[in-house]
Amino acid sequence: MSSEADSPVWAAYDLPRQERSQSDSAAQSAAAAETDRRLLLQNGVWFCSLRWLVIAAFLALAVLAWTAGPALLARGIRLSPAWPLWVAGILAVFNAAYLVMARMVAMGKWRGLLARPGLWLQILLDLAVLTVVVHYLGSVETYAPFLYLFHIVLACIFFPWRQSLLVTLSAMGMYLACIFLESTGVWAPQSVLAGALLPDRGAMLPAVLTWHVGSVMFISGTVWYLASRLAGALRQRDEELAAINRRLVAATEERARHMLRTTHQLKAPFAAIHATTQLLLGGYCGAIPDAGVAAVRQIAARCEMLSREITAMLQLANLRSSAQDRPAPVSIDLSALVHGCVASLEPEASKRAIRLEEDLSAAAVFGVRDHAVMIIDNVVSNAIHYSRDGGVVSVSCRAKADGGAAVVVRDCGIGIPAAKLPKIFDDYFRTNEAVQHNKASTGLGLAIVRQAALAGKIGVRVESAPTRGSVFSLDFPASSAETEKPS
Repeated sequence: MSSEADSPVWAAYDLPRQERSQSDSAAQSAAAAETDRRLLLQNGVWFCSLRWLVIAAFLALAVLAWTAGPALLARGIRLSPAWPLWVAGILAVFNAAYLVMARMVAMGKWRGLLARPGLWLQILLDLAVLTVVVHYLGSVETYAPFLYLFHIVLACIFFPWRQSLLVTLSAMGMYLACIFLESTGVWAPQSVLAGALLPDRGAMLPAVLTWHVGSVMFISGTVWYLASRLAGALRQRDEELAAINRRLVAATEERARHMLRTTHQLKAPFAAIHATTQLLLGGYCGAIPDAGVAAVRQIAARCEMLSREITAMLQLANLRSSAQDRPAPVSIDLSALVHGCVASLEPEASKRAIRLEEDLSAAAVFGVRDHAVMIIDNVVSNAIHYSRDGGVVSVSCRAKADGGAAVVVRDCGIGIPAAKLPKIFDDYFRTNEAVQHNKASTGLGLAIVRQAALAGKIGVRVESAPTRGSVFSLDFPASSAETEKPS
């Protein structure tokens, strides 16, 4: 005996209600601009997160100077708690103000305020505060000026080379301003090294001062050149890959349009061939030998299958087309629509002795009627195709409290493996079990369901287990996204 643990396990998959692809060039440009704005905003927020760590470090430095000042001085380090506290306070105010503005932008207010101007404001304020830090640490006596390299490298990562060069020049300009203010006596030279001599900058030998300042500027310029070259090469590679992707998308769309034209042109000839085979089988063109009848029936069956596939391809192409206007949404009696779809599929089910059971209650929704018919028809048809002979397919429809409606289609057929549930809505995807059970399927039915459901924001949930059957639950909203008017 097989235990209950050995029985197939039911799995579920919910079809996403939104699709990310956009073929319209204007929409792509708008999406790219929005992505750039969001990226800059994220970079600004990331700067803020990093700045909180810097603020914490300055507060810790102030506490250390307050509690261990004499001990540090004995070790040759002169540290006052005043300037770290001031620096931490100023950075905290700037950080809080920027995060408030970022929150307003995230809520849809002050849109565009925090893109590049906001990020530049952060950088310039950071450089100004950093210049004060360099002054107190020792602009000549210590390696503090090399703290500018951190901002230079980040600027090379986030900005093109011209803008990163501007950041580098701004940093070097502020450092020169610090040296100038110290040389003119506006700022008294400072240093954390207690044993360092602090001569008047104006009295220093020009060669010595030039050596200190020149070395800082040379190293900063070298770092900027190397980092900007590397970041520029990576950025160029990204742009090339994006251009290749755009060409591939354009080529794919062109092939799709060509396929659509060809498919549309083939629809009439296949319909004519199928009609002719019916005339031959009906005896309207004279008697046909038994071998000929078998051949004509094979032709008729093949034409019928190809006609269904052509119809499915045209439906799918129309659903995906962005050049056509969407059909006007109307009020739909969903229970009557479901009953009509089930009735149209009754002859197909009766050929295999499959019983269709209905449990329909009144339900009305607002949407595109043709799309609803495509969804219901394909889901019920799938349930019939993948049921076993003599099986049962149940269809229920009920109204929901929020004004929408739910349709559930249940079968006891071959089922779907859990790993393959997310793929069943892809074009032409069919499991091995499905191919063996029904060789005449087009493989496009559930792809049509996906596109029509996306258009109307209709929820689709699949629950299935191999050999146990499948349950398709359709969640129709009270008001489809297609009915929403722009404000």
